[in-house]
Amino acid sequence: MTTRRDALKLLGAGSAFAGMGGSLTSAQGNVVTITSLGGKWEQSIREHFIPHFKKKTGAEVRVVLGAPPAWTAQVEALPGRPPLDAIDNSELLAISLMDKGLVVKLTEDKVPNLKNTPDLFRKPFDDFGASYQYSTSGIFYNAEKIKEPPKTWAEFFERAGKGEFGRAITLPDMPYAWGPHFIWHYATALGGGMDKLDPAFDALRKIKPHVVKFWGTALEVERMIINKEVDIGVLWDGRSFALSTGAAPWLRFARLGPHSLVTLSPAQVVKGGNEALAFEWVNTLLDPEPQLEYYKLINFTPTNSKVVIPENMRANIMPLDQGVLPSFRDLAKVAPRMVDRWNREIRV
Repeated sequence: MTTRRDALKLLGAGSAFAGMGGSLTSAQGNVVTITSLGGKWEQSIREHFIPHFKKKTGAEVRVVLGAPPAWTAQVEALPGRPPLDAIDNSELLAISLMDKGLVVKLTEDKVPNLKNTPDLFRKPFDDFGASYQYSTSGIFYNAEKIKEPPKTWAEFFERAGKGEFGRAITLPDMPYAWGPHFIWHYATALGGGMDKLDPAFDALRKIKPHVVKFWGTALEVERMIINKEVDIGVLWDGRSFALSTGAAPWLRFARLGPHSLVTLSPAQVVKGGNEALAFEWVNTLLDPEPQLEYYKLINFTPTNSKVVIPENMRANIMPLDQGVLPSFRDLAKVAPRMVDRWNREIRV
């Protein structure tokens, strides 16, 4: 959920092909055009999913880097002749494309791995999308500087708002595809809810003077962490665990009470593109073999029930009953109000 101006900016930022020149045109023949976030996400797409897909189909894959708002804007701008065949999306944007008739329903005959994908990851999108991974929210922190991390969201915002962590904090920005989800989650964790957002915005106003930057992409926050520009902030579990075992060994991650935000990344087949190969691509994303390799690299939890997580990594996975999901349609209704308040109270 973002403003039209933000969407147009993102459209320009996300429209370049990774590793190739030329403009975005509707895929034809034995080529499928898909999307990916950058960093280790792209690395896994190229090292794990694409080889698996090519082995099965013999088709070529074009990868478009960017973020869900940009990809969704591209699909909406060219209905009937889409520049993308399959898209990774946020929940709200996935439902928006579904409601506009711009994506195709997934079926088990065309996407066999659906049958091993639990309803939680399919039914919110009425099978017009299926998530191949999920992640949960929490805080990362520099264990060299923060010896007693907060245990609840209320404690985090209270201590941060008083300046205890210094000006070394980062949180997600509103134009981030999951920005509204976080506002809802802060409100819920602090005693509010979908129709009571004041607790979230009150906390954000207090913390704002101590925020280095509100991050817009995971790559941005990862860079700040690695460069030690920030000591604490909000991020996903997988990204944090991957950093702590790689470029940022001082980093730790904590899920705060009373609950964590669960987020999905529904993969969708775009209507009017190379639908046959797009179904094959989504089936590849839902396949247990590349999902396991993806998890080993990125630590975002796979959704195929046949994936066997290595024993030494199982402790990193949060049981889903400890997480919360918003009603996506209700969230879509209040998101414009969130954007307005963010622009008036936080961005200024």
